[in-house]
Amino acid sequence: MSLKINGQVIPENIIVQEMNKMRDKYIESFPDQNRMQREKQLFEWAKENILERHLLRQYAIDNIDVKQEELEAKYGNFSENVDSEKLAQVREKIKIEKLLQAIYRNSEEVIAKEVRSYYRDHIEDYKIPEKVHVKQISMGHPDNSRQENKAALAKIKKAKRELDKGEKFVVVAKKYLQCLGRGFDLGYISRDKMGPDFEKVVFSLKKGEISDIIETPYGYHIAKLYERQAEGLVPFEQVKNEINEKLEAEKKTQALEKFVDNLKKDANIEYIEPINKAISATKGFKFDKPLDFILVKPTGSDCNMTCEYCFYLDKQNYFGNKQHRMNEVILGKMIEQAAYQSEGHLNFGWQGGEPTLMGLDFFKRAIELQDKFDNVKFGNSIQTNGLLLNQDWARFLSQNNFLVGLSIDGKKHVHDKYRKDKDGKGTWGKVKNNAEMLLANDVEVNSLSAVTDYSVNYPQETYDFLKDIGFKYMQFIPIVEQGREGKKATSFSVSGEKYGKFLCRIFDLWKDDFTHGQPTTSIRFFDAVFHKYVGKEPPECFLKKECGGYIVVEHDGDVYPCDFFVGPDWKLGNIAEKNMLEMLNSDKQKRFGELKLELADQCKNCKWMKICRGGCTKDRIKDPRDENLSHFCQAYKIFFEYADEDLKNLAKRYQEKQSRGGLC
Repeated sequence: MSLKINGQVIPENIIVQEMNKMRDKYIESFPDQNRMQREKQLFEWAKENILERHLLRQYAIDNIDVKQEELEAKYGNFSENVDSEKLAQVREKIKIEKLLQAIYRNSEEVIAKEVRSYYRDHIEDYKIPEKVHVKQISMGHPDNSRQENKAALAKIKKAKRELDKGEKFVVVAKKYLQCLGRGFDLGYISRDKMGPDFEKVVFSLKKGEISDIIETPYGYHIAKLYERQAEGLVPFEQVKNEINEKLEAEKKTQALEKFVDNLKKDANIEYIEPINKAISATKGFKFDKPLDFILVKPTGSDCNMTCEYCFYLDKQNYFGNKQHRMNEVILGKMIEQAAYQSEGHLNFGWQGGEPTLMGLDFFKRAIELQDKFDNVKFGNSIQTNGLLLNQDWARFLSQNNFLVGLSIDGKKHVHDKYRKDKDGKGTWGKVKNNAEMLLANDVEVNSLSAVTDYSVNYPQETYDFLKDIGFKYMQFIPIVEQGREGKKATSFSVSGEKYGKFLCRIFDLWKDDFTHGQPTTSIRFFDAVFHKYVGKEPPECFLKKECGGYIVVEHDGDVYPCDFFVGPDWKLGNIAEKNMLEMLNSDKQKRFGELKLELADQCKNCKWMKICRGGCTKDRIKDPRDENLSHFCQAYKIFFEYADEDLKNLAKRYQEKQSRGGLC
């Protein structure tokens, strides 16, 4: 919805920009409000803010005079060559300042009686609650294992015995805590800043007294009370100036609101619905899933290679054997619609087939279209086989901060086993050279390496090769495809057992490269799993409880829930006819996401289920030996049994570092 104020059109994206400026503060003020209510209210307030600002601006321009000496007094002398547009902007700014000064001058003056009355009426706001200065020895954590918390209890009991013998509190704390940073000295705190179990004990202590062991949901604690500050009242003399300023500001605001209300009565205000309602930001108010990532297939399944294991080449049967290219109309609609419906940040993942077949000019145009929306922060990534890349591509990708996923399976004998061009020739030499060229041009590049029945036998060789080229970010993608007869996995598919052993070896190589306790290479699978170990939501959909958090836009504008499920059964619609945000939150997308909840019986009682969540949905149907059981179930069991203890230790070190706040 756009605004038309006395004939001047205010585009909807200006309202969206205002919403984005207000959003963080609004959420802070109303944290429990659901997204639909929040976005509706934000839109209304943003619209009113813009309406009021433009009415004031229009009135100031038409009714306030600015003399030359006022310009010079504020901004100095202007030469004859000064930019006329800049001069007009300066005049406008002074006019608005003069108008506001006149409005505020007419506001009622605050008198002393009002200040005193406000203090008396709001006396609760000036009460100082009772506070105590407390230090604590704290051990254990709700995220720890039962065994770890049992050890923490034994340790804190030992500390308490030493305190009971007369040892100084700080001495014992230093002995048993790794760091006397945040969490040791709590400072002066009131009752409302403590949990009930802790508060009950602490406020009953006398000055200098040490508590018994206190058990709370956050662990075990021993507290010492150092000082007690009684409840009191902030003196009137101390806050009267603050109250006076507050009342002055309120009266100025009231005067401004009264002035603007009068302008509204005489103004001609129209609300214009967009011609293409699919791009309306208001469409997004009722949805829970934000539109923040779109996977784009601008060339459909078209590719200049014929990799034997490629799952997307078969989409030719669905799209037809013609050439597939996204035209500029669909590109423009997709970016425009996404920009209006996003929450201020949006990532495009350009994949194929082979997206570079679109040519460099297509992607330059995409960036031009994105740049029109300065209220949205765009990110772009591209997944490519690398054959068409050159210096021009490298400069473009570097200048526009593209993240590049480059498909390279390993050394020549590994890569060329399945990755061949249209003539059946290996592609390793060109891909390797272009990988080095991208890295030399400071392009951010990840290696994408398929793990097949062949490459699975060379984990160390592949890891060392990628590292030697210069890759610091690696992704290993296990391959499983269903045979054409639909009975079992193809011969090039990697078995669960072999993939599990492959992961274990890569894990050891990854750990061996640590420096000062920190990884020097990033393995996407390990990074995703680590999120689980530190209690965070993993970024990868295959480890989430449900999937369906993004959409795929094909070359013709058709939308699907996942590129592994592009087909008539899961088509959500087309961007020329439907709203992408609606499709992302549609019943069909929800049903797709819930497929992941249909677990095999043995998954439900598996100790690793909370980490792997049954794996990717597509891996359960590519090898239908057991209903709803992932082809890589055995791989996950092998890997987690092998790496669990190390991952727990890494997570513990990470959490300790976070809790110390970098103080130690």
